Amino acid sequence: MITYTEWRAKYVATDENGLYVNYNAQGLSHPKDAITVSEASGYGLLASVLNDQRDDFDQFLLFYNHFENSQGLMGWQQVKRNGEILTNPDEDANATSSAPDGDLDAAYALLLAGRKWQHKPYTERGVKICASLWKWCINKDTFITNLGDWCLTSTGLQANAPSNKYNFASRASDYMLTHFKLFSEEDTERAKEWKQVLDSTIAVLQHQLRLHPQTGLLADFLVYDHSERCYKPCEGKVLEKDNDGEYNWNSCRAPWRLAVYYLQSRDERILPLLQAQLRFFEGQKLISAGYKLDGTALADYSNIAFQAPVWCLFKVMGSSRASAIAKDMDDMRAWGHGTYYGESVEMLAALQVQSC
Repeated sequence: MITYTEWRAKYVATDENGLYVNYNAQGLSHPKDAITVSEASGYGLLASVLNDQRDDFDQFLLFYNHFENSQGLMGWQQVKRNGEILTNPDEDANATSSAPDGDLDAAYALLLAGRKWQHKPYTERGVKICASLWKWCINKDTFITNLGDWCLTSTGLQANAPSNKYNFASRASDYMLTHFKLFSEEDTERAKEWKQVLDSTIAVLQHQLRLHPQTGLLADFLVYDHSERCYKPCEGKVLEKDNDGEYNWNSCRAPWRLAVYYLQSRDERILPLLQAQLRFFEGQKLISAGYKLDGTALADYSNIAFQAPVWCLFKVMGSSRASAIAKDMDDMRAWGHGTYYGESVEMLAALQVQSC
C-alpha cells in the first residue's frame, strides 16, 4: 500500500501559492497544461490532516483559498501557462465553476483539523465552505448533491425548475456520508439541513440497492425522475460520456466512501448495500475497470482506482480477500501502472481505515 510519504514525493508540488497535487504529470488530461483540480486539492487537505502533517495542511489550504470563486468554492481546474498557475481561462472549460467533491473533502478536512489541532479558524473556514456547499451544491427539493455551483449560476434556469436537469442530476461519488454527518455536528446554523442531506442520501442509496440487489453497484450519474419522485441511474450521457449510467470512473470510489462511513458510524441503514457489494466483488476474479450495474464487466483489465475502494470495503467488512487486493495494487505499481487518481484513493482509504 502506498504511504503518505511516497504519495507526497510522487504527486505533490510547490508553488508560491502553496502546495498542490499534480494530477496530470503524464499529460493525459485536457488541456495538456492542466496541473491540478479541486478534487486533488481536497485529497491533499484530507490526506495531510489524517497523517497529522499540519505544515502540509496549511500549504494545501493556501492553494485552495487562492483559487476560491465568487460562490466561496474552488474553481475546478488550474493550468500552468507562461510559468503562472491560474484557473483555466478557456471558455469551454467553465473552470471557475465548482465540482462538489473537492469542496466536500476540503470542508471535511478543515473540520477534522479544527478538532485535531484545536484551532478554531480551521473550523470557521470549514463552516464557511459548508455554507457555500449548502447554497450552491444541494438541491433544495431533494436534499441531494447536484453537479456543482454552475447548475444554479450558469444554466439560466430557476434553481428547482424540473427543466434544470443538472440541478436534478447527481454523482454517486459525491455521497460522502461521513462528511454530511460531521457537517451536521459542526455547521450548527445548518445542522438540521445537513442531517436531512445525510438521511436523504441514504434513502437514495437504499433505492439503488432495490434496483440492483444482486450487485449493489452505483451509477456514475443519477437523475431525478419527477414522476416517480426518485433518483435513478441515468440513461446515456448526462455530462461526460455515453456510459454515465454505469459503475465507472466516478462511482468506483463509492465502496470506499460508504465503507468508511459504516466503519465510523455503524449505521445499519447502509449495511445491506455494503453486503451486496461485498458478495459481488468477492465473486470477481478480476476487479474490472468498470461494470454495468447488473455486474457485466466493461473492461478486461483492472486499475488501482477500482481496486482501492474494494480493498477498503473488504477491510471494513472483514473479508479475507483484502490482502490479495493489496498485493494486486502493489503489483500494478511495480508494473508502472500507478497513477494520481488510483494511488490517491488508495492512500486515503488506508489512512482512514487505520485511523479508526
